[in-house]
Formats: sequence, structure tokens, C-alpha cells
Amino acid sequence: MSTRTSTTLQTGIDALLRWDAAVLTSVARFERRGIRTVMRALTRAGDTPGWIVHGLVLFALLRVESRTLVVMSAAAVMATAASQFAKRTFRRLRPTAAIAGFTAHTADPDPFSFPSGHSTVAFAIATAAVATSPVLGGVETLLAASIATSRIYLGAHYPVDVLGGIALGFSCGLASWALLG
Repeated sequence: MSTRTSTTLQTGIDALLRWDAAVLTSVARFERRGIRTVMRALTRAGDTPGWIVHGLVLFALLRVESRTLVVMSAAAVMATAASQFAKRTFRRLRPTAAIAGFTAHTADPDPFSFPSGHSTVAFAIATAAVATSPVLGGVETLLAASIATSRIYLGAHYPVDVLGGIALGFSCGLASWALLG
């Protein structure tokens, strides 16, 4: 790669990161107590215990096929492993550590921000659900988008972290369906 190409690429990355921080801090200005409560509930739904309860409800109450649940569960496991590997590879600091004076409205589960683990898992599950049951997939996609939005609103992640999580989650969901569907 030439020096000029490298400089142009770095300039583009720097601009993207400035945009990313600007969007996050802009979203933080629209903070409302009622919305924060809903967003915290959505984030908790995207935690491991939330997904376990979600799977039990799908199985016991909604009688979702066990094959569908296996594909969704495998997608979640793949997504968790992939996002944790990526976080430790990229090592992007969370907004609370990188933006002076910024305070998130939720606890940071680890020091690294990219990609959003919640978004990765949520979109892996949603993609696996779409591949096996389009109606369930639509509901799961709405839930995934809500969880991803909550991560930005609460200040746990930058928008690019969430977009990266969506892309990685989509890939994990497709891989799970290809292997087990």
C-alpha cells in the first residue's frame, strides 16, 4: 500500500470515528427517564439470562420447533465467541473510557467496545430465526434492532460498534443455519 493510500485510508477512518463519537454524544442529549427505563430493560433482555428466558418462553409457551431453537442457540453461541474474539482483537475502548466526561447509563460488561456483543448475538438469533421461521424471524429482528438501539442510547457502544455487531451477527446466524438448518 502506498503512503498516499495509507494516509487517505487513515483520514477516512479518523473521520468515521469522529462521526461515531458525535452521533453517540448527540443521542446522549435526548436522554429521558422513561425511555432510559425501556432501554435498560431491552439491554437486560439481550444479556445471557434474558436470552435463556426468551428461549424457554419460545419453547414452552409458543411451542417453537426444537430445530429452530437449536439453530438459534447455536447462532448465539457462535456470535458470543466471535464477538469476544473481535473485541480482544480490535480493543476499541468504550465511550466512557474514550470520551472525556462521557457517562454511560449502564454498566460496561468489559472494557472493549467493538463490536457490540449484544447486537452480535441479537442479530445472530434473528438471522437464524428468519432462516428457519420467517414469522418468528420478523419478531426476532424487531427485538434485535431494539436491543442494538438500546446499546447506543445507554452509551455502552458507538453506532459503528452496533453496525459491526449486526454484520457479525448476521454472518453467525447464516453459518448456524447453513450448518444445522
